[in-house]
Amino acid sequence: MKLFLDKQLNTNDRETAILAILNGMYSKKYEHLSTSVSLIGYEMTGRFLKTSNKRERTIINGIKDAIQSLMDKEIIEVLNQYNDNYIFSGKGLEVNSNEKKFVVVGQWEMQSIFERANKPFNVFSFFCSLIGTINNQTKEWHMSQDEMISLWGYGKETVNDYLEQLEEMKLIYIYRHKKRRANGTYYKLNNSYGRYCDKDAVIAEALKYSDTVECEDFVEKLDRRAIKLRYNAYCESAKKYRNNRNAEIDLCRQCIAYNKSLKYKPVEGYYDGEYKQGELLDLSVFPNEVRNVADDNWGEPIDFSIEEILDMPTEGEVQMNLTNIDCVGQDEL
Repeated sequence: MKLFLDKQLNTNDRETAILAILNGMYSKKYEHLSTSVSLIGYEMTGRFLKTSNKRERTIINGIKDAIQSLMDKEIIEVLNQYNDNYIFSGKGLEVNSNEKKFVVVGQWEMQSIFERANKPFNVFSFFCSLIGTINNQTKEWHMSQDEMISLWGYGKETVNDYLEQLEEMKLIYIYRHKKRRANGTYYKLNNSYGRYCDKDAVIAEALKYSDTVECEDFVEKLDRRAIKLRYNAYCESAKKYRNNRNAEIDLCRQCIAYNKSLKYKPVEGYYDGEYKQGELLDLSVFPNEVRNVADDNWGEPIDFSIEEILDMPTEGEVQMNLTNIDCVGQDEL
């Protein structure tokens, strides 16, 4: 089932979700929609919601509040109501693509968000706003996070959090450019994004986009010693990473970069009279879903400059530095 949202309507997060699902449930053939809070919840989540469950009760209350506020704003019209049962007219639910522009999302996308997101109404509304910016022809766009913050009223941490959740659900794909503008500002090139199912098109268009902007490659500094310490802490079950998927993904990305860096500057030398060579970090310690997200969204391979390679510490330097480090608890890494 496809859900259509009028791009011009000014609705809050809850109203956006309810208007989307009512639109999908409505059939012009009958000129009205007979439904209930229970059925609306089922269509949104794929299951009947229970008031005994706190999370599900929050969704139920959100549905009720959104219906009432949409009625108050006269965006939708209720012909009849009995308790949590409603008969809606077609007002606000009919789709006329010749007169208005719509954002189209799939019911399965909504259900994925309401199944896994920490704040499903908010994340769904953000997802709709994000999808609404994508070019229908190229399947990609590259709005900056600063623009998202300004236009949609979210904080930077919230934007990053919602993007990471949508990436983890494989609803969006983000191509992270390893370039910065060569106009003296040194701003990084905006990330390119699109639906995950259009991943190949997103990558192709991202490369075209980067060719239209005068850029220069940049190198991310890599502290291999710090990454190795964090990795060891993770392997020893540091509290920071327990039930913290975002922290796991971030560390996994760092470990991937660490392993790639060994191709450019191996960690090797003679210690205690014998030759030793640094080994790749074993990424199998991370759950499959963490590795998939971390590796899948890495973008282009890291290219190290000659200066960066020369600045990388050798194994001997790492061992010497370790002796001078204050003891740090695993949970603080």
